[in-house]
Amino acid sequence: MWCNVGFAKNFNYTCLLEVQYKTADNSKWYNKKIKFNIFNSGNILKMFDKDIDLYRDDLKIFVNNSNEVLASKTFTNKFNGFVLNKNTLHVKYSNMYFDDEGGGEYGIGQCY
Repeated sequence: MWCNVGFAKNFNYTCLLEVQYKTADNSKWYNKKIKFNIFNSGNILKMFDKDIDLYRDDLKIFVNNSNEVLASKTFTNKFNGFVLNKNTLHVKYSNMYFDDEGGGEYGIGQCY
């Protein structure tokens, strides 16, 4: 029974996000689209950036139920957050740097 519950919470989506980003707090805003493969490995969120062919930083999943996935992680110089609505498949991702340069990215998109 425990294996069935764990399996039911596994997910694997491809998502396309429209991303606004700054390379530093004082820089201009840029725009790009990013395609991710998003899946879990237990309570770890894995995000494979298909455009650069690399994994982003792992995030800790703290909610994974039939309605949503919420994950985040605080690093020494940044904070990353992730939200997936499993009912609509809308997704949001952000990273915010709090070092001397700043900057960050904010993406909203759709999974399938």
